[in-house]
Amino acid sequence: MVETTAGLAAAEVPGLHPHPARVDRRAPSARARRGVTARVRHGRADIRLDVVADYGVPIPEVAADVRRAVGAAVYARAGVRVDTVDVAVHDVSRPSLPYRPLEEQKR
Repeated sequence: MVETTAGLAAAEVPGLHPHPARVDRRAPSARARRGVTARVRHGRADIRLDVVADYGVPIPEVAADVRRAVGAAVYARAGVRVDTVDVAVHDVSRPSLPYRPLEEQKR
């Protein structure tokens, strides 16, 4: 549930997409196949997202938006506190939509 929630929350932030080469098609869980892995111990989670960034987006800002969104969503939906969200950007691709910070999207 933590991996699914993290993946869905990350997908809502524009500018990043799952990294296709980091998607393990042999993995037993569909979540691991989407470039999201989580380790949950004692009610706390460490999450890793393997992603591709859209060209031109401010990667540190987008990664910070992803960290905030994932941490809030996992805590709200699963009751698990998130210690770390590692956003590993492996490549840059052509943008699908113009980047807007998460704060502006809520207006």
